[in-house]
Amino acid sequence: MTPAFGGVVETLSLDLNGRRLQIVTERSGPQGAPIWLLLPALSTVSSRSEWQPLVTAVHDRVQLVSFDWPGFGDSDRPALAYDAALLRSSLEAVLTDLEARQLGPLTVVAAGHSAPLALALASAWSGRWSRFVAVAPTWRGPLPTMTGWSPGRFGWLRRLVALPLIGPALYRLNTSRAMLRLMLRRHVWLDPGLLTPDRLRQQQRLARRRGSRFASAAFVSGGLDAAGESGWWLEQARSLQCPFQVVLATAAPPRSTREMELLAQTADGVTRLPGRLGLHQEFGALLGRRLLEVQGPMG
Repeated sequence: MTPAFGGVVETLSLDLNGRRLQIVTERSGPQGAPIWLLLPALSTVSSRSEWQPLVTAVHDRVQLVSFDWPGFGDSDRPALAYDAALLRSSLEAVLTDLEARQLGPLTVVAAGHSAPLALALASAWSGRWSRFVAVAPTWRGPLPTMTGWSPGRFGWLRRLVALPLIGPALYRLNTSRAMLRLMLRRHVWLDPGLLTPDRLRQQQRLARRRGSRFASAAFVSGGLDAAGESGWWLEQARSLQCPFQVVLATAAPPRSTREMELLAQTADGVTRLPGRLGLHQEFGALLGRRLLEVQGPMG
């Protein structure tokens, strides 16, 4: 399998909900260096390749590990009812595997919607982390954020997308280049120059991989939300047993910005960087340098 950021690619076999799934992981960087676990943001185009700019900037200073969530990227994408519990289980399996390798304490860097998945494990795992960094974090999927409705009200959409024939057709319409351009421009990237025809083709190929519609529909409709209200992730943040840093995106959508600002009030350190919800990709090199600056005092 082709590396996403020039590292060593491996697979981790998981038993999730009674089904065997293969999770693709990738590692790079010098042995003995501090280790960062990079959690990709959840989105229709979620992939560990999002971290390539950051990896390029810091790979000689840090050991870097990332993986593709079940249902996304190069990992298995079966027709399942994806939810936050399934993804949390996959993250816990990755953490367990890394601990067994005795690589040392982790800095966990979670982008976007992966932040609450990591926070859900705070009480059980964060005592073994050097620090936890939430980058442009969100806790609600796009449709619940836009409407204020609960994820349960969008169950019909997940069921519709899961149907044969009509499901793939509907998903294909919603992953047209025009729709992807709109989504990426409004919510993910700040620089419209990134939306080249070649980049859009790459994103479309990623979104349309066989089986991708199930997890993607779950994300968009709130099916991967860890909780129904923001008080939950604030409490989880307060239960962290390691230093906590929030990276705010200065051009994030207004509703997401309000939630990020609330979470930042619980943090030990706050950094503001340009960008939208995809700042970890668009400004990955800058993010990497900022995280290196605090690596000493924060562990």
